[in-house]
Amino acid sequence: MEDDAPVIYGLEFQARALTPQTAETDAIRFLVGTQSLKYDNQIHVIDFDDENNIINKNVLLHQAGEIWHISASPADKGVLATCYNKTADGKVVTCAAVWRMPAELEPGGHESPEDAASPAHALELLCHLGPAAHGSTACVAWEPTGDGKRVISLADNHILLWDLQESSSQAVLASSASLEGKGQLKFTTGRWSPHHNCTQVATANDTAVRGWDTRTMRSQEPPQDSVIATYEEHEDSVYAVDWSSADPWLFASLSYDGRLVINRVPRALKYHILL
Repeated sequence: MEDDAPVIYGLEFQARALTPQTAETDAIRFLVGTQSLKYDNQIHVIDFDDENNIINKNVLLHQAGEIWHISASPADKGVLATCYNKTADGKVVTCAAVWRMPAELEPGGHESPEDAASPAHALELLCHLGPAAHGSTACVAWEPTGDGKRVISLADNHILLWDLQESSSQAVLASSASLEGKGQLKFTTGRWSPHHNCTQVATANDTAVRGWDTRTMRSQEPPQDSVIATYEEHEDSVYAVDWSSADPWLFASLSYDGRLVINRVPRALKYHILL
């Protein structure tokens, strides 16, 4: 019988970046990025055994800096993108890059005894997403379907559409648009809709939510939502919530104190939707 009790995993460092594994796989996997000023930052690869309510983890070193956002390629289960802090011309900006994890950590991969004994694995840098001239990058969103070669990045008040070349080793800017209005408008986050042939992207800035048509890079009205349930297992600020790509009724949330909580949609609501 399905168990509704939450499963909790604690990280050594503070964290606010979370994403599910999105490439086709039967495994329930989440990636968590840390924020540390004193030590090399990490990406924790969290595999959840749903039948036994057990978490298995591996650690990747992210020496580029504090991780503010993380996202996984929907087409290549070994590729991910991060937004991280970097000092340029005496200023701290948030940059974005695409990385590949070691093959033995991809779902279905196998670790050697030497790999299993290592405290952390190294990420391979594939390419950067744009120069610092675009501003600080708030997030990177992959096109949900297709070959995983198109991504959106949000940098200050710019929304940028990138085409990734073969092996994701180069990113070419395909089109862009900017927020217009009074004050210093900046994007905070965004998501790419899997519907309508992946032609729509939703973004947030301040208290506004906008929809963008990637064919014209113009902004379509925000939907109305309502609260279904509240979850209170965290004791610090929650900075990220994301759904599992393998189980549509399971999601993970991450608070700044490094607590990862895996929860499920209430059973009564699930049955109401299904039946």
